[in-house]
Amino acid sequence: MRIEFTNHYLRRKIERNDYIVPTNSWKETRVNNPTVEAVLRKKGKWFRRFSYDEGLTRVFCIVNNLEVYCGIIIPESNNNIVLITTYYPYSSKMKKKLFPRGKENFEPFDFQPTIKAALP
Repeated sequence: MRIEFTNHYLRRKIERNDYIVPTNSWKETRVNNPTVEAVLRKKGKWFRRFSYDEGLTRVFCIVNNLEVYCGIIIPESNNNIVLITTYYPYSSKMKKKLFPRGKENFEPFDFQPTIKAALP
């Protein structure tokens, strides 16, 4: 699976300074995307849910119980693309949204790393 990032994610990353990999500009964010990808692959816990209404598979990745990266899976002929659309801090409000009492909203899945990404 390949990981891609949207412009909305890039803009939100610049606006917030509480990221594991903080950045101050668009250029710096684009340069640090491989580092963010490596963190998601190495330290992230991945979950997914198929939405029958939209026909999409929604995913989210929790990193160190600090950050939640949300996105969708785009099927491609060779392999799938995970498109990260936004980020949220991992708060109790976010935890209740993702894991409401009495039922599981998402199922865990094993994210297979296919791109060589190294942490600094």
